[in-house]
Amino acid sequence: MNFGQIMALWTFTTMMKAINQLNTSGTYVFDKYFKSKGEQELGTTAKLRIKRKASTVLTALAKGADRLVREDGDVYEIRIELPRFGQSGEILAHEVNELETLEGEAMVTAVSKKINEIMSEHKEDYMTTIEFMATGALFGKVVDGNGTVLFEFTTDDAPIEYKNTEHLTALDAIDDALTEELGKTVPYEILASPIFVTRLAAVAKTAGEFGLGGQASWDEDENGIRTLVYNSKRYTPFRAKWKDENGNMHPFIADGEAVVIPKSQDVFKHVYGRADHTDAMKVAPQLFFASKPEKLEKGKGWGFETETKVIPYCVRPGALIKLKFSA
Repeated sequence: MNFGQIMALWTFTTMMKAINQLNTSGTYVFDKYFKSKGEQELGTTAKLRIKRKASTVLTALAKGADRLVREDGDVYEIRIELPRFGQSGEILAHEVNELETLEGEAMVTAVSKKINEIMSEHKEDYMTTIEFMATGALFGKVVDGNGTVLFEFTTDDAPIEYKNTEHLTALDAIDDALTEELGKTVPYEILASPIFVTRLAAVAKTAGEFGLGGQASWDEDENGIRTLVYNSKRYTPFRAKWKDENGNMHPFIADGEAVVIPKSQDVFKHVYGRADHTDAMKVAPQLFFASKPEKLEKGKGWGFETETKVIPYCVRPGALIKLKFSA
């Protein structure tokens, strides 16, 4: 079996199956909150429908972004071009010559490894970008493919104040706020600024909650991050930042503040669309696309294209309950 015959085994169906099954190093936010709730879009424009309530505040942060929004009853509808990310994979002529020194199954295995390595590199790049977009969406932001925050959805509801408040009373207030927004009780976690965590830990220490029989402890989450667990609720320090259109960096969570993140499919979603490639017209959209390998011009080797079109967003920003621990 020669090199061309081996490449013929990599049909479009095989390539699509391979890239969508490849494991990456992991994307904590996207995998945990967005991955399970995906929506196909056959065209190039996504229609994001975001639940609004009386206290919802929409801020257009990018120039001209406000033209993309219309109000439809209790919903903000945003029409936005699906961000497109694409790369070309190549097995160059000298690499083909090296692979052809192998025979039989050895060559088949080596070619398979090479194609999967290229696709894996591409997918890692895509997932890094998707993770950044998902992190923005986790806090009610709509982020485009260039990392620009187009919109921010917040509420003018007063944050739940932790200072001088019994911890269990604050947790009851969170449950009440989530039930009012979602119509049901849902599990949640709390992402907090490091200062918020420090202040709450100090209160728990003063109350004697650390140690045997106490209700507070330090623990590591699934990513190895040191977190505070208090009355069975986990407070995870969150340090990520986002960049505005002027290049200035801002923390997603301000000092002394925290955000409740519901673990509910009613709150987060991602939309994905077809790749800009003729092969993509043959099938329904999938999150990742890879074309059938073809010969490059002038005997330069073989090549294929990979692509993803996706945008994660928060469907119900009113469910992102704000917390505050004043100094």
